[in-house]
Amino acid sequence: MIIDVHTHCFPDELAPRAIPLLAQKAGIPAYTDGTIKALKKSMRDSGVDISVLQPVATKPSQTATINRWAAGVQDQNIITFGTIHPDYPNWQEEIKWLASAGIKGVKFHPDYQDYYVDDPGVFPIYEELFKQGMIVLFHAGIDVGLPDPCHCPPSRLKKVLDAFPGACIIAAHMGGYDYWDEVEEYLLGRDIYFDTSYSITDLGPEAIKRIIRGHGVQKILFGSDSPWGHQKSEISLIKSIGLKKTEIAMILGDNAKRLLRL
Repeated sequence: MIIDVHTHCFPDELAPRAIPLLAQKAGIPAYTDGTIKALKKSMRDSGVDISVLQPVATKPSQTATINRWAAGVQDQNIITFGTIHPDYPNWQEEIKWLASAGIKGVKFHPDYQDYYVDDPGVFPIYEELFKQGMIVLFHAGIDVGLPDPCHCPPSRLKKVLDAFPGACIIAAHMGGYDYWDEVEEYLLGRDIYFDTSYSITDLGPEAIKRIIRGHGVQKILFGSDSPWGHQKSEISLIKSIGLKKTEIAMILGDNAKRLLRL
């Protein structure tokens, strides 16, 4: 089983506007049109069995609307996380709704949501999510489409780990895009998962293999960042960096299957 834990889609009516805008802002191509239909075609072409959507509410008012759409597109091949904007006033009720709807986790994007990941004011939201047994995925490191400052560098993410021992946390982009020296200093070996999204090419085979082995292959998850990464190409890259077959199988699906309780 191959599980892609980091993908993005939009409602059919929104995707034609959102994808070109985001591609222009980041200066990168999109490999699908951002719809569920296109993601499923990519999955068939790439041999991906399950994709996990990671939606982001960039405004507080978007939170409930995005979550209702996300919950409605789930099926046997699509799992979705939810979103909570830190300034959303009804976050407690929304977390309860997400849990009741069977949503397994929530994604935060501190850059787009304009807060620092270690802001104590957001800790009650994290605490409630962990109390509900939910996974939290953070966009970590730089976002290529946004200016400085970086709101979730590894040094700040470490403070969240210290505050919530035993919590189930995923740091996207191998712990922090373009902050990989800090990843090795602050996060390597800690109780946190990394996903591979938008990182393999930039890191190179030796560096990514060093981080994987240093952190523990059981805590590495395959993520393509589709449509910003090509699922088939990202799978080929993982298979090409010189890992053992058992390690590749763990990264491509076994670890996520365990984490998502599938």
